[in-house]
Amino acid sequence: MKSKKSYSRKISANESEKGYIFVIKNKLTFFPGNSSFELSDGQISKQVMIKSYSCICRGPALPHEHYYIPWDGLEAGDIVEIKRSDSDQDKYLLKFI
Repeated sequence: MKSKKSYSRKISANESEKGYIFVIKNKLTFFPGNSSFELSDGQISKQVMIKSYSCICRGPALPHEHYYIPWDGLEAGDIVEIKRSDSDQDKYLLKFI
């Protein structure tokens, strides 16, 4: 399910509630740097960007960032897969598997 050509994860209750897809730090290079990109699920296409927020979930001595892509309509337990389009480097395809 996971490969260098895609990013996939199971949506948590928190992600569903807040409307985002969490992106783990070591997978950030799969996405464009600090620029927006098109994300499409086949019905909805929109310009998105990797966003972040500061967190101290590991304690105040270990502050860090959490990264995410805003996306509404996610349900806890959904498994999403994001692939880069073969035809356009700035377009990514979102699939529920």
